[in-house]
Amino acid sequence: MQARKWIVSKDYSTISNWCKQYDWDNAIPKEVLPKVGIMIIDKEPICAAGLFIDKTSKLSFMWGIFSNPKVNKIKLYRAMKLCIDEIEKEAKKINFLLFILLQVKMLYINYIIKINI
Repeated sequence: MQARKWIVSKDYSTISNWCKQYDWDNAIPKEVLPKVGIMIIDKEPICAAGLFIDKTSKLSFMWGIFSNPKVNKIKLYRAMKLCIDEIEKEAKKINFLLFILLQVKMLYINYIIKINI
């Protein structure tokens, strides 16, 4: 399993397809995704998350994780954990506080709110 920085122009089609597979009314608009993000891959993309950065403060924010609905839950859990760890590293690189809000049942206890200082 590997983490890489996402490239919105390249990875948007994958994220959009995941949204459709989950029967969302609409895929998240490409224009609202942040430039900084992480994609987790293990032969195929498993999950991804973006890091929103407020340049007027020292706060960064991660809201939700996009995931491949075809991946089994154990593999997805490991991928999501790696994704969050990599988002944390990105926030630390720029010396920002990180606020994470997730509602993923299998990660809920560990990551409902996490702030790094």
